[in-house]
Amino acid sequence: MMRRAILGAGAVALALLGAVCIPRHLPPPSTPASLSPATFHASLEQGTLTLRGSLPSETSKAAILQRAQELYGATPGRVIDELAVDPRVGPAAWAGNVSNVLPVLGHMTEHGSIIIDGRSIVLSGLVDSDRAKATVLREIAPLTQTGLELEDHILAAQLPSPSFSLQKKLNEILSHASIEFDSNTTTMPPRGRATLDQLIALLRRAPHTAIEIGGHTDKYGEPDYNLQLSRRRAEAVRDYFISHGLTNQFTAVGYGASRPLSVVETRAGFQHNRRIELRVKGVGDL
Repeated sequence: MMRRAILGAGAVALALLGAVCIPRHLPPPSTPASLSPATFHASLEQGTLTLRGSLPSETSKAAILQRAQELYGATPGRVIDELAVDPRVGPAAWAGNVSNVLPVLGHMTEHGSIIIDGRSIVLSGLVDSDRAKATVLREIAPLTQTGLELEDHILAAQLPSPSFSLQKKLNEILSHASIEFDSNTTTMPPRGRATLDQLIALLRRAPHTAIEIGGHTDKYGEPDYNLQLSRRRAEAVRDYFISHGLTNQFTAVGYGASRPLSVVETRAGFQHNRRIELRVKGVGDL
């Protein structure tokens, strides 16, 4: 009995000694650093889709880019990728659904955007009817169903005018097929003429509408030369239209490099700035 008591007392003493002697300077267990929320911003303007933000994985980025190219990337430079994959960004339930809602931007006229800050989704742009707005809100559901709060800044044109409708259709054609020229000339290759033929079919339905044909160049070259080249190209488009029997009142204007669409210093960015734009200047038939 005595021996058992001695052993029991020794065990208690060792336990107390261990508790007192454990070094108190040992660091506490490490905790993982807090992660930032994922973000996403898509902006579609005059047929060019710009993607920005920080995503949690290469998989989500690849899915978004693939869908963007399918929808808006028929012409080089139409999709600008500024997305980043950041290991400091936490997982996001909505990231896998972004590619499914990119088509909503196609319902916008002139400009539309989707902004996700991790907690909410801000949807803005102009659509041509209340019905189009209802379609957009319905198609954005895959994102709101992941818990994002929707901020609706979409404006619907209640009574779209004939010129509004025509301008939208002109923009749609030019967003998928540009009017190209051989370098430093006013000569159009077959691809450029094919785009003009699409525009001719549309303009025949609005023969009394006044149209401005605007020529634009990139920033390289002398400003005066670029101005003259852009004007000559606009005139070449006007002459092509007239030679195919169009009776619209056409005005050819050269803007040179004064109105760039892209500031990206890449071949695609420069090509994006070398363009022809059509602007409706008067109401006509459609």
